[in-house]
Amino acid sequence: MEVDNLKQSRMALNKAKKALLSYALNYPETAAGLGNPSQGPGNLPCPDDDLDGDSDTPGSVLPGCNSFGAGTMGRFPWATVLSEELRDGTGELLWYAVSSNYANFADRTINSSTTGEITVRDADGGIRFDGASIDGVVAVIIAPGQALVRNDGLIQSRATALQRDDPQNYLDIAFGEDNASFTNSTTDGFVSGYVRDAAGDIIVNDLILVITYDEVMDLVKARVAKDFEDLINDYYLTCDAYPEASSFNPAKMTYDSAGLAPPIGGELRIGHLPLDTAQPVNWGNNCTVGAVTAAAPVPSNWMVDEGWAGTTLYNFAFQNAPPANGLTCGNGANPPCFTVNNTAPLVTDAQAIIVFAGRDTTGGNRPSNVIADYFEGENIDIDGVYDADEAEDFVKVIAP
Repeated sequence: MEVDNLKQSRMALNKAKKALLSYALNYPETAAGLGNPSQGPGNLPCPDDDLDGDSDTPGSVLPGCNSFGAGTMGRFPWATVLSEELRDGTGELLWYAVSSNYANFADRTINSSTTGEITVRDADGGIRFDGASIDGVVAVIIAPGQALVRNDGLIQSRATALQRDDPQNYLDIAFGEDNASFTNSTTDGFVSGYVRDAAGDIIVNDLILVITYDEVMDLVKARVAKDFEDLINDYYLTCDAYPEASSFNPAKMTYDSAGLAPPIGGELRIGHLPLDTAQPVNWGNNCTVGAVTAAAPVPSNWMVDEGWAGTTLYNFAFQNAPPANGLTCGNGANPPCFTVNNTAPLVTDAQAIIVFAGRDTTGGNRPSNVIADYFEGENIDIDGVYDADEAEDFVKVIAP
């Protein structure tokens, strides 16, 4: 029976995780996302606080949704994420906690540099994910298991509505770590069961499944990269040219200062993505270069408001498309095509590229005009060679 219960609990946790990741990936198209056009992919729902399966958002925005203490916790919002009602092997509803950085009610900026804040310990008490560093998890889903006597002496009871609303009657405690509460961005988090005491008795039967930064951002960065690729290529088709970059640090980020061929016409070919319509010339307006055929496309609200431009490097090799001037990268006065190492097959003919920065590994130097505060290794050299295998960076070839 215990084996069957464990199997059921793990199946429920896995289904819940898939539903949450799908919600985060497709947030702009969800009911909540359509009502919040400034919020993009990566946003996760608030927990369910009244057992109806819907995400609830009462209370203060800080630190997130409605809160028990200093962390955002409640039941898994199965109806909001379009899942079935999920229960563990003992028939209990799943619990769910979300980092305030990712809770959609908190209206935080979510992009590739946004870290999780939740600490999770293994069954021996050791920290596996540290919420006080960049290694915290984004969310946890918990199968609470049957009631027991908590390590602090509380006898769990779930008989009344008031008791069913108290996480202490479901979630356990060990090593001084109380699963009924947590604090964002600290080592006060969760401990994953099963944990036994010296006599071999179970003192934590909470099964925990985490959602990590990588699991969310691997999906989100790929989706955002595709959205940016479509936007820039639509601009290219409309204007017969790539949009100029938005300035990162002109003293370091132009071809002139890198000792390469000077840009044709003086356009800025490398810097941030040009999402702010007031920054680069002609983004979102009628083209002033190339052949004007229509109004150039304008970025979606969330692309701008979630701060994606500030953590993204954008580079193109030549301004005008052939046959407008008959030039391609590597031809005539233009710079060489870009190379991206550690791809299969090797990329040697990239004409336009974007690189997403990951989490801040510099110890808090951001925001900064120093490229090394955002990107890594080969990606900070500004020599037309990029590396797709850096730990935090995400490289996307836009063209060809």
